[in-house]
Amino acid sequence: MKNVLLLFSSLILAFAVSIGLDRLAGLFQPAKTQSAGLIFPPNVEHNFRTREFSYKVQTNSLGFRDREFDLEKTAKTRILALGDSFTFGFGVEANQAWPKALEAHLRAAGYDLEIANLGRPAGSPREYAAIAEKAIPLLKPDWVIVAVLQGDDLAQMADAPQADSVIQYNTPEDMVTAHPRLRRVTASLYPHLLAMVDKIFEPQVFYKWKKDAQRLLINMTPTVKARFEKLDPGVQEAFLNGQLNPALINISTTRPDYFLSTMDVTSPNTQHLVLEMANQLARIDNAARQSQAKAIVVSVPYGVYVSQNSFKTRQRLGFEVVPDMLTTSAGDEPIRRASEIAGLPFYDVTDEFRQASLQRNLFFELDGHFNAQGHERFAALLMPAIQKIILERDAK
Repeated sequence: MKNVLLLFSSLILAFAVSIGLDRLAGLFQPAKTQSAGLIFPPNVEHNFRTREFSYKVQTNSLGFRDREFDLEKTAKTRILALGDSFTFGFGVEANQAWPKALEAHLRAAGYDLEIANLGRPAGSPREYAAIAEKAIPLLKPDWVIVAVLQGDDLAQMADAPQADSVIQYNTPEDMVTAHPRLRRVTASLYPHLLAMVDKIFEPQVFYKWKKDAQRLLINMTPTVKARFEKLDPGVQEAFLNGQLNPALINISTTRPDYFLSTMDVTSPNTQHLVLEMANQLARIDNAARQSQAKAIVVSVPYGVYVSQNSFKTRQRLGFEVVPDMLTTSAGDEPIRRASEIAGLPFYDVTDEFRQASLQRNLFFELDGHFNAQGHERFAALLMPAIQKIILERDAK
């Protein structure tokens, strides 16, 4: 009996000590900020890895993916880059994303400037405008570059605004665990130690994607399920294993004409979407003017319009495509028209990017975003236009 009591006392003592160690660990963890940030939670760091890429995401104290930015300019010219995941740099390191590559090119050419990357994954011109209205008065730029993704941004004008954000994919709350109740109990007893473990064994992005893929598969209608089952087996496998963004398959199986639907710029539907995009661009222009800044619009090349390899992959993913996409201005024309309606200068590098795509692969194969070479090439092709606008402003 004495031994049993001793064992029980030892267990109680060990439990109390473990609780104390957890609270002690909490003293060495940085305090969590309650600020929402401009785009994402400030000062967070996550690692992402799939078969196609591996990269780190860090946000600064203002809540966007970039180095620290003072509210006051630290260079002669400050530029804000607005856009979606292509601007954010999904799949590449922060310094490889085209806004930072462009900044490096221009600095090497002798320009005293800084470019803030305000890219937001899953964003559309509506989100760009909302971000501009918050960020422009705060950061007081000289120029705002609105990077509009060919095809996709126009099609999204028919959708409701998307919820934030890719940053949330790797938060512990989104982890899929075989023992959710055990995790909740552990979190209540050892919150600080569990947070440290989560930091060390951070879930990969495919953990979230795999869960979402399973949910989508269960909820597919018979028509959508039939389309999915016709997809390339390799694509199906990547989707089910969490190696492919489920949003791509969700769109391709529910809206296979996603890109084709906006090919005809004269159709009433496309004209309506162009006007909606123009309204959002006008919001950005208004925010810029109120802070004595100027806005321009640039067309971001999407693989289905500029790369034979990416064109074929979109077919594998289930999208309806036509060869004209690779030779016409169908990706740029709606953006050009929306820019004209909003009264904003428009620039594209589509022809040059198509030529560059013949020499090397500029996109991740399945994912479809720019790879590091794609970001570098886009930045280099965009550089002359940015040099021109800076020189024109300096001359006034």
